[in-house]
Amino acid sequence: MPQITEENEALVMQHLQAAHPVILDRIVEDMPELTWNQIFETVDALSRKGVISLRRRGFNYELSLIPHKTMA
Repeated sequence: MPQITEENEALVMQHLQAAHPVILDRIVEDMPELTWNQIFETVDALSRKGVISLRRRGFNYELSLIPHKTMA
């Protein structure tokens, strides 16, 4: 069973910060050090935390960072 780790979350977040929005398949191609399951579980966890947005675009899934408002 894949484990969601802070390291995996950091890797996915770094990828999204460098180029977003990104198609899920592109992240899988660009991150051979992680399995598809590890990436999927990490993306799912980040989406549930409200850190990233996961949207279906045709036959693909697009990931993007959710901008967080700061309290002024």
